[in-house]
Amino acid sequence: MLILILPVLLQQASLGIPAAALPPAASTAGELATARAAIASGRLEEASTLLMLFDAQHPDEDGEALALAKGELALERGSLDEAERLVEQVAATGDLRCGIERIRGLGLAQRGYDDAAIVTLGDVVERCAPDWRVWRALGSMLAARGDAEASRFAFAHAQQAAPGRIAISRDFARALVTLGDVIGASETLQAALRDAPQDGETRRLLDYVGGLRGFEPERATGDTNDEWAQRLVAAAQGARQADLPDLARALVGQALLVSPRYDRQLLAEARQP
Repeated sequence: MLILILPVLLQQASLGIPAAALPPAASTAGELATARAAIASGRLEEASTLLMLFDAQHPDEDGEALALAKGELALERGSLDEAERLVEQVAATGDLRCGIERIRGLGLAQRGYDDAAIVTLGDVVERCAPDWRVWRALGSMLAARGDAEASRFAFAHAQQAAPGRIAISRDFARALVTLGDVIGASETLQAALRDAPQDGETRRLLDYVGGLRGFEPERATGDTNDEWAQRLVAAAQGARQADLPDLARALVGQALLVSPRYDRQLLAEARQP
């Protein structure tokens, strides 16, 4: 039933609420709300200082709200595991509910508990102000379930919430591959590379998608031998996934010729059928 109603919930969500609109946690003088606003705006060092000061000045006040703010800071710094640990004992109620459910839902998605994650993050979409991480996670999980329309809708919101964030483009491309739209995936990655031409991860993902389509990559002028070898391997993996073993072997052979160092991954690729 949830899968049937989730697209409706997605369509009912506001298109214009930024991540900074997360409900502020209660604090005696608005200090935690100020820190959380700094986190949502990406001013992480400022937020860290504010939280340390609050912790020192008010050691016995707003413990749960402080834990949430610290969890949000950990999340922005790339440590979802730490964020989950910080809010583990915090009840998802009142003004804290949206922030707690966001962290817990993202944690469930990261560990592959898609059913529970969709329920939790779907509630964030319906009742809160979802940020780009919530939309991106939903987009990926919905693609894995084959729900193309809802997945694209979620990724569109992720891109709107965080314009130019290349990690969203990469995950959207992966979702499109899962949905069978390799041309759309290629176009998405090409557009991302126009804005960030030096992003190696995105370039290799585009090479992988090219391999899925039966294409060989073209070496860029600035590619080192090691970078070129990695790109060839990525394309070979795509070719192998598309059941094009001859192309995959040819690409790995080229990578072996140009690789400047001993590379266990490359040798493992060469042993693939």
